Amino acid sequence: MSSTTREQQSIIAQWTAKNICKMGVNEFYAADEDKIAALFEEQTSMKYEDIPIEPSDSERNRITSQLTGYILSVCPDQMEIYKNR
Repeated sequence: MSSTTREQQSIIAQWTAKNICKMGVNEFYAADEDKIAALFEEQTSMKYEDIPIEPSDSERNRITSQLTGYILSVCPDQMEIYKNR
């Protein structure tokens, strides 16, 4: 049973991808969790706590495929870094 809706998964994926493209993979994942939480709540209609900590396989797969699709189309130079992290 998934804890997030498809719409929420889409929001998480797109938000993450947009910020990866803006900041770069390494900077995004090195950012302070409080900063990430504040950005997420400021830029989406969701709460940071809504992001599944232990996503189901289907949640993870859907989020990852949307996220990688966005990165490939918007900032493909970050894809190799993302895949290797």
